[in-house]
Amino acid sequence: MKITKYPQSCILIEDNGQRILIDPGSLVSPDFSAELLLPIDAILITHEHVDHADPLLIQNLLKDKKVPVISNDSAQVVLGDAVTRIVKDNETFEIGSFKIICRELPHVDMIDGTKGPKNTGFIINDVFFHPGDGIEISNLHVDAAAVPIAGPDISPKDIFSFIRQIGAKKVIPIHYDYFSGDPKFYAKLFNAQGLEAMFIILNNGQSCDI
Repeated sequence: MKITKYPQSCILIEDNGQRILIDPGSLVSPDFSAELLLPIDAILITHEHVDHADPLLIQNLLKDKKVPVISNDSAQVVLGDAVTRIVKDNETFEIGSFKIICRELPHVDMIDGTKGPKNTGFIINDVFFHPGDGIEISNLHVDAAAVPIAGPDISPKDIFSFIRQIGAKKVIPIHYDYFSGDPKFYAKLFNAQGLEAMFIILNNGQSCDI
């Protein structure tokens, strides 16, 4: 699979000529237009926050082709009729050759200490996990994952523990375009602590194969 990173937590995944986009948020469109992201075969939304689900960008992505927009029920309340399918924890479905498993995990606490909204991560082809804004989950082991490294309540300890918890050997840092974080620093720090994971640091618009 080919993974392309875009601002904040937006990830494009390509396999066998098909493309799914996860979390096209408000920080994407200033530098990457909908036309640059197209074509896509589906949009997956982890949760309702605008940095993960920008209604205007989603509307522009849907202009030329009706594609499924998939989210949990909480995000659907915000996005309205744009959402075509509501998914639940442990639900499995397919989009073309993609097998997708939904895993609900807690959103990190907000800056005032309150709980975040419902947050649904997506496992793609049993290989790659996008956790949205979650950094704690049980009974999951994947080879590769996007991992948020900055946020209102994300510490280096949280990141280290999450990577160990899911057993990821390949880590793509995300979620540091608003809350600031340095992926190179974390790669160096965690390697010094003996974390056996390769950090794949992608600039926005850059791709890798996993």
